[in-house]
Amino acid sequence: MLARAERVLIENGDAVIATCILFDRPRDYTVRVQVPAFAQKQAQQLWSVCARLQRWDWLNRIRFVPIARWQQDPSSAHAFDLAYQWIPFAMEDDPLQLLTAMKELRLTLRSGGHAFVLGPTSLSACLAPSGFRMIWKEPVEQLPTFRMHRTILPKARLKAGLTLYYVKGS
Repeated sequence: MLARAERVLIENGDAVIATCILFDRPRDYTVRVQVPAFAQKQAQQLWSVCARLQRWDWLNRIRFVPIARWQQDPSSAHAFDLAYQWIPFAMEDDPLQLLTAMKELRLTLRSGGHAFVLGPTSLSACLAPSGFRMIWKEPVEQLPTFRMHRTILPKARLKAGLTLYYVKGS
């Protein structure tokens, strides 16, 4: 599924953008950013990878867009094969905001599109009403990447209930 994706959306993951971009072939990436300083650091990392691969042309297919500007861009409807989205902690206790975020995400995906969403456990209730089918979910504290992180920083903590969802649009 990752290898077949042609158009990818990365939303609100400003500090981990580079980890969501594959360098096996060129793809169109749209990155919606909220914190420009984090995004700039990630852009520098992407530039370094493309320089190492001598694939400067791939950078032309990665576009960074401020979240505020994106909300006014209707060209995003049903445009993406794959999305990575981080739900802000501020939305965690507001079911209406969670539902709205999931419906907006669903509108950006093509029929049958896939998404990886990081958010609270309460997000589960918003998936089906938004047009998603949950493939799997896993608490972030159980993920191998966080376990490895914890071996380096044993006192590392996560927001309680933080969950990674893999969903597919209907």
